[in-house]
Amino acid sequence: MTFMSPASTPWTHTQPCSPAVPGPTTAPAPDRAADYRASHSSLLGSIYGPGRPVLPPEGSELGAYGPRLGERLPGGPRRGGIVVPTCRDFLTTKPGLIFAAELAQAHDCYLFVVLSRDARAPEFPASIREMLGEALILIELDEVHADWGPGLESSQDPLSALHRVNDVGRKRNLGLMLGQRLGWEFLLFLDDDISPHERVSTLDEKHLAHALRVMTLDDDLQAVGWPLVGFDDNSVVGHARPLADLPQDIFISSGALLLRCTQQMAYFPENVYNEDWLLMIMLLARSGNYQRALAAGGPVRQQEYDAFCPVRARSEEVGEILGEGLMNLVEDHGPGFVSLMSNRFWKRVKAGRRTLLRTIMERVADRERVVDCMNTALQTHGDIPLPGLTKYARTWWQDHEQWELVLVSLQSEARDRRPEPEIAKLLMSPRAPWQSPSN
Repeated sequence: MTFMSPASTPWTHTQPCSPAVPGPTTAPAPDRAADYRASHSSLLGSIYGPGRPVLPPEGSELGAYGPRLGERLPGGPRRGGIVVPTCRDFLTTKPGLIFAAELAQAHDCYLFVVLSRDARAPEFPASIREMLGEALILIELDEVHADWGPGLESSQDPLSALHRVNDVGRKRNLGLMLGQRLGWEFLLFLDDDISPHERVSTLDEKHLAHALRVMTLDDDLQAVGWPLVGFDDNSVVGHARPLADLPQDIFISSGALLLRCTQQMAYFPENVYNEDWLLMIMLLARSGNYQRALAAGGPVRQQEYDAFCPVRARSEEVGEILGEGLMNLVEDHGPGFVSLMSNRFWKRVKAGRRTLLRTIMERVADRERVVDCMNTALQTHGDIPLPGLTKYARTWWQDHEQWELVLVSLQSEARDRRPEPEIAKLLMSPRAPWQSPSN
């Protein structure tokens, strides 16, 4: 896909991207949605170009680009804030945390960092503490009271924990809940290893303000993402496809994602891989105009890691099957895709996936680590029953009712205006069960 903003060098990937997103194919063959696709760019608009606000001249002040995240809205709450989930030691993540802190400082907003595992509050970099002062809020995930769990049934499904232990979905849901309780309009998620792109319009304080301006003017737009390039943001299989001379694009992800906070906001399925895709699929399905719900900004960088790790390949496979299959369905059928999540459909998805894994192994036979990864992913299919995929997908969909109950409850509690640090402290205490204000 090609992203270009005014006065910038275009970033070229595989397919053009424009704000005018075409509708779904007329009566597509249901089996087509079971085939792996290199790109889902038809679901993405852009925050630049026709129909979007024009960027001001170079050298203009921040306010000319759009609002700040930290601006006060009528009635008291801030427009939004930034949330970074992290679990790694700060020697590894400090550059990404500094980037997030600099954005928060420029936008006069709070930075919430949700910590677990090797990331502990007492060891948090002093320089970032000094930079932000009280605008930095650290939350230790294991200190959050169990009553603040959203009670999602899908998080207890066997497939969600198959060969995988990961808490990033739980952290991001906590961020969504904080945004709703604080009365925010927007929330920016950043991973702990993100940095600006050096050659094109990217995620910086001015282009974040522009994205906020675009979303403020377009009620249909629910999320803006900045694709992670250089070391592309793909799965193990996604990294392997180019080595096998197969095309592979990059979609937006929660690594750099600006979300609109509403009562209809989707949730991140917990533990399963591709949790951000599942959130965006739910957003698309529940949006008034799904063809205009998602857009991309310019690219950003992420730190390199070991792309070909068999343990990673095993842990990703369930989420790859679910994410790729459901993204295809919503791309072809729009919100009506839910009725197509059948055993027959998942049988086709699994068969196509196995063919893809074998094709890659044949084409990269001289790359031992890549072959090991593909073989490990292939072996995982024996642990993934078709009825299990159907059950998980339906539970994931039905969980939105429980999630909406959480959001409605928090929205009601948001009338009790309290400062951000005080709200964060509430997370450590018991709370009443989630319930609708009418109950």
